[in-house]
Amino acid sequence: MLIDTNAWLGSFPFRSLRDNTPDTLIARMDRSGIDKAAVSQIEAIFHRNVQPANEKLASDVSGLTDRLIPMATVNPTYEKWEDDLEVCHESLGMKGVRLCPAYHDYSVDGPESRGALQACKDRGLPVFIPGRIEDPRQRSWMDPGRTVDAQGITNLMKAVPGATVVASNLRAGFSGLSLWNDEEVRDQDWFLDLSLAEVHNSLGPLAEASGSGHLVFGTHVPFSYPGGALVKLHQIEVDEAGRGEIMHENAERILNIG
Repeated sequence: MLIDTNAWLGSFPFRSLRDNTPDTLIARMDRSGIDKAAVSQIEAIFHRNVQPANEKLASDVSGLTDRLIPMATVNPTYEKWEDDLEVCHESLGMKGVRLCPAYHDYSVDGPESRGALQACKDRGLPVFIPGRIEDPRQRSWMDPGRTVDAQGITNLMKAVPGATVVASNLRAGFSGLSLWNDEEVRDQDWFLDLSLAEVHNSLGPLAEASGSGHLVFGTHVPFSYPGGALVKLHQIEVDEAGRGEIMHENAERILNIG
């Protein structure tokens, strides 16, 4: 079993994407040996009111949830975000929440993030925070080009202890990874995905220090091809039990599926 915790559907305003519809994404997953993927709607990154994008996602994956796991996007600067969260969780059956502070223009460790993380913790929902969507060095002039760093996520977890947070698309090296270096959060439920992290600079040293407990498989498809994450999965020096945790067991626990 292989579960991708970092996948998307929909349209990106600054370049064309492939494999960004349910059928084409599933076809890409089949070619890559991926059994399930946690998916969010790209348009929600750019909408002030994200709920129509969440509803489109729920409609598009209806009947496909054995393969595509819907993930809500929440904008805590929007007045009705708590209502959106309730609908996504209780009516649309979404298994987690993505926060996009770099695009919705709030601090990753500010009051909006803390309120959203606390609300998700109260509901038993994990929160996924992308460090970035595109490489800011090649961004469109209309793209804000901001990124989220590990220190901000560490501060957020210290403010809401006991929450579950997945930092996707994070580039931090292990030597400066505050999530590991800060003893207050070291043993909390935080995870890094494999999508943009480097094996020798971050993933490998983290696995050596902590085993597989803080790692999940993620590709950032369709922005990236799955092949890179698949190579990293097999380069990380863990035993087969640990590889199983990275491939699916940690994701199953985080998303409450299985």
